[in-house]
Amino acid sequence: FGSIQSVESSNHNSTVEYVLRKHIFQNYDKVVKPTTDDNFALEVNMRILIKSAELNYEKSQMILSTWFIANWIDNRLAWDSSEYEYLNSIIVDHREIWHPDVMAFNNVDANMEDDRTHVNSVVNKNGGVIWVEPVQYIIHCKTDTTNWPHDTQTGVLKLGSWLYLGRDLNLTIDDDEGVELASAHTEWDILNVSKERHARYYPCCPDEQYIDVEYNITVRRKVHPYKSVIYFPALCSISFNLLTFWLPYTDNYYKLFVNLFNALFVTLAIMVVYSKVPIVTSTVPLIVVYYTYSLALIAVTAVLSMAVKSMSTVSKPLPHGVTWFLHSGYLVYLGIEINDSPADCHMLCESEEMIAQTADLNERHKLAKVIDRICFVVFAFVYLVLLLRFMP
Repeated sequence: FGSIQSVESSNHNSTVEYVLRKHIFQNYDKVVKPTTDDNFALEVNMRILIKSAELNYEKSQMILSTWFIANWIDNRLAWDSSEYEYLNSIIVDHREIWHPDVMAFNNVDANMEDDRTHVNSVVNKNGGVIWVEPVQYIIHCKTDTTNWPHDTQTGVLKLGSWLYLGRDLNLTIDDDEGVELASAHTEWDILNVSKERHARYYPCCPDEQYIDVEYNITVRRKVHPYKSVIYFPALCSISFNLLTFWLPYTDNYYKLFVNLFNALFVTLAIMVVYSKVPIVTSTVPLIVVYYTYSLALIAVTAVLSMAVKSMSTVSKPLPHGVTWFLHSGYLVYLGIEINDSPADCHMLCESEEMIAQTADLNERHKLAKVIDRICFVVFAFVYLVLLLRFMP
């Protein structure tokens, strides 16, 4: 019995809505803009809810998935609810009533306006129309990958009426700051969305007012998935390169092996980074510049290792200034003993010539160690500067 009453009630409401629709659409013209007074513009309040944002670096485009929300008053659609069983609202097809022709002026694909969903609208008893439509906007965005993957990008969405002037259609926005945000894209976080209404006058039509609303959308890439690609290889390459300065200069082959391994490691890291970095011809990511300089430092380290090894085998006497420095107290700051020659050198050597050769060899060994320690300090400082300058 309850089911029968429910069906009868539903049929009754459908009949009431049918009568109401027949009444309000009897002389309705959806082409004519609704207005109460020809001297005042129709006020259309609009806002957007951004569901997600993503970027196409190759085309310098920002893709926005949004809900476009607008409401206005159409007095031709008003009715007295007491005459229609207190029916307060109805759902109408978008083809049945007038809608504002609000579109994105800077949309990349103009044909996308024809592909919009055009969902139904809700009309209440006082003629108020609520229109909520899912819309995807593709707008130009000047992309900058300098600080990749810590990059932030900003796109501007410009909405306005395509045909109506400011005196005919007054686009308004709420006074609250920003717009509503839904779920962000998996790769991008929406940092900030600001909006601003403009009433513009153009040189071609100085007496005509054109109203538009600009939304500035700033997004930031999520860094966590890229940390293993950036920081771990960088720290490993620094450790390998600085390690070579602590290896004995006599183990020159080990030094060259470490340098070669480090060069291959950095080259592989550059290839991995390039596979992740978006291709933008106008900018070069700082992380790529860092790895390029790091590869150059590895080459310099290999050259220094060969030079130190070659210097230690030359029989020419060392300059007086170098000899004085090797016997000074400054070596303590480099972790080198001031006197590391054998204590029983005179007993082990058979002649003064052998003593002189041994002393000269010890001096060259000490000089090689000093050069390695100085290079370690200099390279550590250079790496610190590179990390601070080029690491995003």
